[in-house]
Amino acid sequence: MYELINLKFAIMSTLDDINKIKQLDTSGMADFIADLPNQILKAYKQSQKIKLPKNFKNISNIVACGMGGSAIGGDVVKALIDNQLSLPFIINRSYQLSQTVNKNSLVFLVSFSGNTQETLSCAKVAIQKKAHIFVITSGGKLLVLAQEKKIPLFTFSYKGPPRASLGYLFIPILITLEKLGLVNLDAFNITESIEKLKKFNQLFYPETPSEKNIAKYLAYFIFDHLPIIIAPEELNGIARRFKTQMAENAKTFSFFETAPEIFHNSIESQFPWRLKDDIVFLILSPLSSRASRGKTREEMSSRAQSREEKFITVFKKLLDKENIRWEAIPASGDNVFLNILSFILAGDWISFYLSILNETDPTPVKKIQWLKRQIKQ
Repeated sequence: MYELINLKFAIMSTLDDINKIKQLDTSGMADFIADLPNQILKAYKQSQKIKLPKNFKNISNIVACGMGGSAIGGDVVKALIDNQLSLPFIINRSYQLSQTVNKNSLVFLVSFSGNTQETLSCAKVAIQKKAHIFVITSGGKLLVLAQEKKIPLFTFSYKGPPRASLGYLFIPILITLEKLGLVNLDAFNITESIEKLKKFNQLFYPETPSEKNIAKYLAYFIFDHLPIIIAPEELNGIARRFKTQMAENAKTFSFFETAPEIFHNSIESQFPWRLKDDIVFLILSPLSSRASRGKTREEMSSRAQSREEKFITVFKKLLDKENIRWEAIPASGDNVFLNILSFILAGDWISFYLSILNETDPTPVKKIQWLKRQIKQ
C-alpha cells in the first residue's frame, strides 16, 4: 500500500518539476500552447485584410477541405457558428471532394504545409467545378496553385507544428464567412474574449502547481488508462481535437463519442472484464445556456438544453453504477467563443502533461512522418 502511495506522489511531483518538463519538451510545445491566444489575435488582425472577389455570391453550401490539424480549423468554426448558419457546412477529410460541390459552393482549401495530397486532389476538382475557392496555407504547392489561378488566399508564417497553428487555420474561415454576411460575430466580442482567454490559459501553465492546475490533475487521472471522450454533438469537432492531441502530443490512444447518439447504442456495450479498470471517461459539459452564440442562440429551446444536460447527468449515474471512473470538464466563459477555445486549451494542456507523464517529447510525430515517406516512395 505504501509503495502505491509513494508511486502516486512520485508521478504527481513530475508535473511540478519544471526542469524535468523542459528536458522532455525539447521543441517547446508548452510555449506553442501558451501562445495560442496571442496567435488567434494575430490571425484575427491579419484576417481583417481579407478581400473577396465580387463574384462570391449565391453560395449554396460550404466545404472545408483538410487533413489532421488543418481540418480542425473547420471543426472549430462549425462548432462556433453552426446554430446561426443557414447553409450546409461540410468538413471534407478525403481525397474525394464532396459531390455536393458546384459553382455555387464555397470551398476552403486548408493545408498548413501546402503539400497535403488529399487537399491538393480536392483543389483540382474544386477548380474543375468552378466553385468559389479560398486557400489557407503557409506555402507549398497549394500556395503556388492559388497564385497561378488567382484564388483568394490567406497565407501565414509559423515555425511550430501544424496542430499548434490552430489560430491561423480557423480564424480566416470565420472572418471570410462574416465578410460574406453569412454569420454575425458581434456576440463573440473576439478581441475582449481573447484577453479573457489569455488569463484563463495561465491556469494551466507549468508553473501552476498540480493542486491548482486542472489540466495536470486530468493528465494524472488519464495516465496509464484508455480515455474515452464524451461530448454533446455540437462539440463533435472539439472532442476530435482532444483525441488528435492525445495521439500526437501524448502518443496515447483515445476514442470519442457524442451525445445523444451514444445513448442509443454504445451504453449497451460491456467492456471486457480485463479492461474495465483501465478505462476512464472525460465528459465535456454542454455549452452554457448563458453563453451567446449570436442572433439565433436565443431561439434555441431551453427544453432542448435541459434535456441535453439531463442526458449527461443520467450517463454519469450509469458510469457510477458500473464503477467506471469519469471526470467532467465544464465550459468556461460567457460566450461560445470562450466556451469553445477554453475547451481546446484544456485539451491541449492535458495532452501535453500526459506526454510528460509518458516521458516523451510531445512535438515529434515520427510514425506519421514514416508513413508519409513510405507512401511517397
